[in-house]
Parts: sequence; C-alpha cells; structure tokens
Amino acid sequence: MKIALSFPGCHGRGGVERLLLESANFLAARGHDVHVLASEFDSDALHPCICKHHVPASRHFSLLHLISYAQQCPKVLEKIHPAPVAHGAFGVVSPPGGVVNVQSVHRAWIEASQRLRSFGGRLRQTFNPTHPFLLTLERHHFGERNYSKLIAPTEQVKADLMRFYQVPERDIAIVPNGYAPEQLNAARSETLRPGMRRSLGYREQDFVVLFVANELERKGFGPLLHAIARLKNPHLQLLAVVGRSRPESYQGKIKRLGLQDHVRFLGPKKDLAPYYAAADALALPTQYEAWGLVIVEALACGTRVLTSRLAGAAVTVREGETGELLDTPENVSEIAMKLEHLMHCGQIERAAVSASVQKFTWANVLEGYEMALKSSLSEPA
Repeated sequence: MKIALSFPGCHGRGGVERLLLESANFLAARGHDVHVLASEFDSDALHPCICKHHVPASRHFSLLHLISYAQQCPKVLEKIHPAPVAHGAFGVVSPPGGVVNVQSVHRAWIEASQRLRSFGGRLRQTFNPTHPFLLTLERHHFGERNYSKLIAPTEQVKADLMRFYQVPERDIAIVPNGYAPEQLNAARSETLRPGMRRSLGYREQDFVVLFVANELERKGFGPLLHAIARLKNPHLQLLAVVGRSRPESYQGKIKRLGLQDHVRFLGPKKDLAPYYAAADALALPTQYEAWGLVIVEALACGTRVLTSRLAGAAVTVREGETGELLDTPENVSEIAMKLEHLMHCGQIERAAVSASVQKFTWANVLEGYEMALKSSLSEPA
C-alpha cells in the first residue's frame, strides 16, 4: 500500500512528531511504500526505504510556520505520482480528506483553559491569532467531514469530537500511543542511572523530579514550582527538559520562590531515556492532554509518574503503585501532597513499573493504525 503521512515535523523532539516518526517506520517495516511530507526531519531515525518530501514552511513565528505548511503541503502531496492510496494526516494543518490522527481537539483545550486560566491568561488567549486559525481548520476537517477516518488516542478525545463537531461515532477509531521498548525499558534505565545522575551533579539522596514539555503553562509548570517550594525539602530537585517554550519567563518566579539551586533547564532531547533513568519521578500536572507520550515512556523506563486525570495517558497509571493522579492540576496543595507521597512511599522495582505498560509498545498499538488506514480504502468518505 502506498501511504503518505504528513505533519510539519518528523523527529523525536515532540509528541506528535515522534508519533509520525514511529508510524512511518512501523509501516515501512511492514512492507508499505511510505512517503513522509514534513518541514523538519530526523533522517537518521527514519527507515531507509521511506521517501522524504520536504514541505517549505516559514521558520519564524509559529503561526506563520503552521499557515505556510498548511498552504504548501497539498501542493507537495499532488506532485507524488502515482498518487498514494492512503493519506495519514497527523493534525488539521495537514491536507484534508485523509485518515486524521487527532492528537488533540483544540476546541476542547480552549474550553478547559478558559476555566483554569487567570483573567490575564484568558485575555492573552483571546487575542492570540493561532487559536482562531486552528479552530477554523478543525471546523473544516471535522465539522464539514473532510476526512476518510478519524483516529483518537482515548475515549475522551472521541467524545470531544462527537460533542464539539457532531462527528458520527462510526467514523472514529481508538488507537492509543505507544513507546519503543528497545530504547525505553527498566534494564537500560538501571544501567544508565548512576552515570547520568553523576553527570547531572545529583547526589544519591536527591529526589529528582523530571518535567518534559514543549509548553510550560498548559503542562502545569507554574503550579509544580509552587508545590516544590511549599515542600521545602533540600533534597528535592526539578529537572526540566523543554522544547519550544522559553524558560526565561519563569526565572523571576524561581528566584522569588528561592528555588535557584533546585531547578535546572535543559533543551529538547532526542533520546529521553537517560533522563527518565536519572529521575525518581516524572511530574506533568497538565491542564489538557489528549494523550501524553512522556507518561507512558517514563513508566516504560520504570519511573513513577505524577500527572492529572485530564491526561489521556492517565489510564496507564496504577494509582498508588506506579504513580499518583491529580484531581485538580492547578491545586498546589494537592500536587505537593502527592509529590511528597511519592517521595516517602518506598521504592518499587523499576521492572514492575515497566511491566505495567507492556501492551502499549509501538508494535502493538500501531497495528490498529495500519488497520484504520486499510479500512479507510473501502469506506466512503
């Protein structure tokens, strides 16, 4: 089957980007003729049989990048001859008409954030032109039925599509996201942990909390900082691996909270396994998360997780065993209480934590994606 897959990025430095990368490699290994249309590639990580098609897009302001990709991608897709029989779109900035992998419903995020943000945050959001652009694309793709099939990672995303855009239930398949067990596993974590902690300057008695995100505000970085400050534990350390966000905006808050010696920022990383290994817990008190790849990846490495029930991947956390779940992600007291519980509840074997997510390996979950692509060929749009 000749398949085109599209999204602005195909690499390991973001959730959707990594999903596209893994999907392309899986399908190529299964013998399909795979073509990837993106503006950014991690060519070394792609299967050698995959055909890469560069989509020219602005590298400046993120909205201009999205607009230019949305304009140029259909032109690049049209030039592929003979045309692919299936198109897997990873988001609404991709050309309409294909199997759309819906990793978030922007309208659901707007609803959640309006409820959770401060007045100033709501005001900034109102005047951010990115939001009406993405909402317009959602209405065009979902509301006007410009797709052949929709894929949701969870039942909640499926419910959001049905509630906001009246998408028929039969049009939606549930396919969760996964992880690569050859890279993310307990045995590798045990091997990497001592050297990685030494290289980062952490002591044996330190409790290291890892935060991984491209967006700081939505993922709950502010409340997490306040919770760590409230605990006043000299051994508590926060390691933040951030991508597109600018951590400089939080430096003033970190100083006011007296956390200068307890917070470290790192840039985006292609291989997060060493950081999962170095950490004692992953914290992601997110306000909205259709899935959350880092949650399953951390568990696969044997690292316990603190996240909110609003994260789709919260279904992979065994509360009280492999992690803790927050009812209200912006509640500093709740974050502090559950973080302290993780610190003092005793160790659990990394192998046991890792075993809890075995069914979410890419090999398992992407079979469902392959089936959805095949079924779209025989179903009317």
